[in-house]
Amino acid sequence: MNELPLLPDDLRPVLHAFLASQSTMALATAGDQDGRPQVAPLFYASDEAFNIYWVSSPDSRHSVNIASWNDVAATIYAPTWDWAGIKGVQLAGDAMPVTDEEERRHALAIYSAKFPFVNDRFSELIENSVFYVLRPTWLRWLDNERRFGYKQEFRLERSE
Repeated sequence: MNELPLLPDDLRPVLHAFLASQSTMALATAGDQDGRPQVAPLFYASDEAFNIYWVSSPDSRHSVNIASWNDVAATIYAPTWDWAGIKGVQLAGDAMPVTDEEERRHALAIYSAKFPFVNDRFSELIENSVFYVLRPTWLRWLDNERRFGYKQEFRLERSE
């Protein structure tokens, strides 16, 4: 994966706009005990560093899997019925609960801004929930509008 180029600056706004326009990611984890894969659809919000945040119960299967083995993959894609409309992002990296209070406030702010209904109906529930973060180190951009099978792969440098 180190042979992959870094995500170029000119593609960042395109990817940020795409991530902002979608609501749901499919998060893939694997069980520590049985190694069985599991995929969970989750509402998410992303930030400028391409961190992906979501809210979940620590008792959910994917959260239990993350507690045992935090290597995950995810995909976010636009719904379509036309092959030329296939467009999306695949990600891989480390996932973990957000434990830093400043990062939690950041996650809550971007999540509630993206999903205003959280403020109306679920604010207390969300404020008392566990935020998780996926810090991607690999990204694949798919865009069949450009041509069938178009994809670009990049690595993301992490400062943490």
